[in-house]
Amino acid sequence: MRFSSSLVAAAGLLSTANAAIKGFNYGANFGNDQAKTVVDFEYEFNAAKNLPGTNGWTSARLYTMIQHGTTNTPIEAIQAAINTQTTLLLGMWASAGQANFDNEIAALKSAIAQYGTAFTDLVEGISVGSEDLYRITPTGIENNSGAGAQPQELINYVQQTRSTIAGTSLAGKPIGHVDTWTVYVNATNNDFISSLDFVGMDAYPYFQTTMANSVGSGSQLFFDAYHATVGAAQGKPVWVTETGWPVSGETLNQAVPSADNARIYWEDVTCQLVADNVNLYYYILQDVQYGNPVPSFGIKPGGDLQAVNPLFDLSCPASSKPQSNPTQIVGNGYTAQLSPTISTVFVFDVRPGHQGKTCNLVFFLPPAFPFPDMSPVKIRSPGGITVSRLSNSAARPDVTANDVGTSTPVGAALSMQFANQYIVGSGPCDAGQQVAYQVDSTGGLAMNFFQMISPPLGLFMIPL
Repeated sequence: MRFSSSLVAAAGLLSTANAAIKGFNYGANFGNDQAKTVVDFEYEFNAAKNLPGTNGWTSARLYTMIQHGTTNTPIEAIQAAINTQTTLLLGMWASAGQANFDNEIAALKSAIAQYGTAFTDLVEGISVGSEDLYRITPTGIENNSGAGAQPQELINYVQQTRSTIAGTSLAGKPIGHVDTWTVYVNATNNDFISSLDFVGMDAYPYFQTTMANSVGSGSQLFFDAYHATVGAAQGKPVWVTETGWPVSGETLNQAVPSADNARIYWEDVTCQLVADNVNLYYYILQDVQYGNPVPSFGIKPGGDLQAVNPLFDLSCPASSKPQSNPTQIVGNGYTAQLSPTISTVFVFDVRPGHQGKTCNLVFFLPPAFPFPDMSPVKIRSPGGITVSRLSNSAARPDVTANDVGTSTPVGAALSMQFANQYIVGSGPCDAGQQVAYQVDSTGGLAMNFFQMISPPLGLFMIPL
């Protein structure tokens, strides 16, 4: 029997994989249009490696291969990466036409020739374009986002990039694209997705103003977007290439920028992505430097990057804890898999305020989704579930099949059907504790799902 903990589902299912990439986005110039030099990039990369409360933030995502202010000279971030042993997600700007992309290709070729394997060994992947498809959508046009590119144009650029690296020390490096999650779920872009090795997703609940987008809803909005992208990615890996919460700026709908809210988002989203072993590039380390962007997403304020302190705590708890809604108890993870050979452990943080209340353990299965390929739940074989309460020692992120310990049967739902909810247990709320439940397949059930709240899907503990 294999187990996947809902606290660390991706890491549990992929326990033999390398640790996921963690890094930040880095522009080619400062806010006053001054080009960053090798010294500037090196200073930034070292600052990222030494953030208090963190470790392993050793990768950099670039937007272009070209040094700012030149025609096609390779960006000096490459030498800085070599000097600091910072890995790179290279960027090829793709929204300025073929002539400009020719310069991106020229800079890529020059970098390979100039730096050799000292450079190419640090490359995690190559992103052809950044939000090019978003900028041609009605929303992108309304927001004056600038020029974009059509899907077929981007396919052509991907092909050119593949041809460029073939036979070089970059051969075999994954080629992907970075864009907003909304464009990936648009079927008109399916052919473009097919041309990629990975999908880079940008998602900012702060900007989702047509939805309830307070920081308390940020985690759910983000992971709903992430799952929708995974569903549209045709099996390609999904990297989170931009996300964050602003520390200052305008309130958009219910989204209030502040350092305190950025901390909540960091814990609820960033820490969960790290725990789930998802490749991640956070936006951004510092953006108030020779400029005052509105909104500002920078972890650090303006000033000497290595001298100023972060605006909020960057440590991650042993398990990510929902911070926003004290009346709701939710699981710490989002993905689950059930089959005759795979079980999932759900761990819940029960708030102290639920002392003396009764808690129901309920499994929700919403109506079938209209597009099966994009559905957050897939039932491959019918059947039901059984649920058992685990010992308190199992209520932790790294629980495995070897240390689950004793269990007590709680209840069952012998036939899982869409548009139903099943109360599988009820009892006093374990206020102030972490509690763990093991969910097993019965009757041949094989399903995987993404836990979400709108509509509710998965196992929830509900205080009465």
